[in-house]
Amino acid sequence: MTGKVNVIFKDYTIIGQDSINAAHSAHCAGEQGKFWQYHDTLYDNWAGENNGWASQENLVKFAQHVELDMNAFTQCNLQGTYAQIISTSNTDAQTLGITGTPAFYVILGNGGQVQQIQGAQPYEVFEKIFDSMLES
Repeated sequence: MTGKVNVIFKDYTIIGQDSINAAHSAHCAGEQGKFWQYHDTLYDNWAGENNGWASQENLVKFAQHVELDMNAFTQCNLQGTYAQIISTSNTDAQTLGITGTPAFYVILGNGGQVQQIQGAQPYEVFEKIFDSMLES
């Protein structure tokens, strides 16, 4: 199935400032080619909603863990480089009526068949939908 499915990640920062801080820092890590490493580190260290788990101190510690260039990471965060992208992603999610995370949309072709998947699901759920959509 290689090359037949394209995944686009969008932020949906619905649990307060921690979500926004974490999303922005992940995008800054992405500038150094480490978005997913940083993303995974965030999820591995998540400590609940709105309790400061994504404090500046922790975000820096996570960046050091994935061996980011700290000067570039800090500058990116201070400039708020990705604030508009995060805001636009939130607007997109609200327009689609998404009320929780994670949420997935599988779209076949350009505006073709659409399948929504709610919540964290095992790979087999996605594989079944991909196979079904690609067969039709």
